[in-house]
Amino acid sequence: MSRFLTHLLLLPTHVSLCLLSLLYWTLVYGTAGLTAYLVLIRIIWNAFWDPCGTFQWTVRKRPPTCLRDPALGKHAYLYGRSSGLRFHYVTKGDNRKPLILFLHGFPENWYSWRYQLVEFSSSYHTVALDLRGCGGSDAPSRLEDYSLENLLYDIRDTIDELGHTSCILVGHDWGGMLAWHFALERPDMVHRLVIMNAPHPASWLDAVLRRPSQLLHSGQVCFFQLPFLPEIALSLEDFKLVRSLLCGGRMGIRNRARRLTEAQLEGYLYYLSQPGALTSSLSYYRSLLSNTLYKHQDVAVTSMLIWGEEDSILVEGMSGGTRPYVRGPVVVHTIPDCSHWVQQDQPETVNKLLWDFLLDRDIPSNHIEDRRFSSASKSDWAMNGDSRDLQQ
Repeated sequence: MSRFLTHLLLLPTHVSLCLLSLLYWTLVYGTAGLTAYLVLIRIIWNAFWDPCGTFQWTVRKRPPTCLRDPALGKHAYLYGRSSGLRFHYVTKGDNRKPLILFLHGFPENWYSWRYQLVEFSSSYHTVALDLRGCGGSDAPSRLEDYSLENLLYDIRDTIDELGHTSCILVGHDWGGMLAWHFALERPDMVHRLVIMNAPHPASWLDAVLRRPSQLLHSGQVCFFQLPFLPEIALSLEDFKLVRSLLCGGRMGIRNRARRLTEAQLEGYLYYLSQPGALTSSLSYYRSLLSNTLYKHQDVAVTSMLIWGEEDSILVEGMSGGTRPYVRGPVVVHTIPDCSHWVQQDQPETVNKLLWDFLLDRDIPSNHIEDRRFSSASKSDWAMNGDSRDLQQ
């Protein structure tokens, strides 16, 4: 009888969660359908005028020089104890020093952390990991291989295999989402948490349900839920959409001094052009988006959130939506005139914020503090000469 009463009392909660899930996926797939319609119109139009150029892409045979630059660090591999997969990473600095582990997003790889690898190697053991299915790491083919549980095991195994018990965890985009989840699941292994342009998993859901129109800002995230078509669209015209993501006027890096050269762009296209690489990279979107429905725990790790104000990829205002889900000390920094690709767009600013956070010059309080990084602060940083510019 008591079990029946318990189920009866929980019935409204179960019904609410089912309705919430239905509404969420209706919005996601509705946006995916609209985006797919627009993409198909564009493909048909381009194919009509230039069929040869539209359906052309090149598999890169050799890694570009930028990926083999020894100044950025040493290339190495480790095997995940849980998965048996081989993971590629680039490391710089003394492995006896505290570990900073960098997790990249889409469509990136370890190379997106080139400025930070060098900057922090004097005081830390810096490691930029190619996530499962990305860069030079193994890429299993099944969608279930990219479940949240497997991806979190990868991070845990990486920390262990590198000879550390904890780390300063830094993540951007999907790497940031994984970092949020890992801090929730294994706070004992995260000394400090730094997130760049990645909302807390629950704040994504809140933002979508509060203002469904904002999903249009993240149309590609929903579009990637569809099978086959995203891979085709991203490959057309020799990866023109990928080029637009990283270098385009609306979504790409805004800082003129840090815009990717053609050689640097090849550092991403080389890996993405390999057979099956786009599918394994998009598996993150297809597997992990559903986890936003139930990951509502509070993060207790000392944290910093850095947000490029001109992010046109993620839902607007998500940095502020993190407030209800952070219980530990945290500070939020907004960088004006900065794109989604924050650590590449404004590396000097990001590095200054990281140094201040790690050296306790920017001490988070027990509540969220929003701080806009001003141009005056950047000037002071440059005058002090603390940042070392990485020459390409």
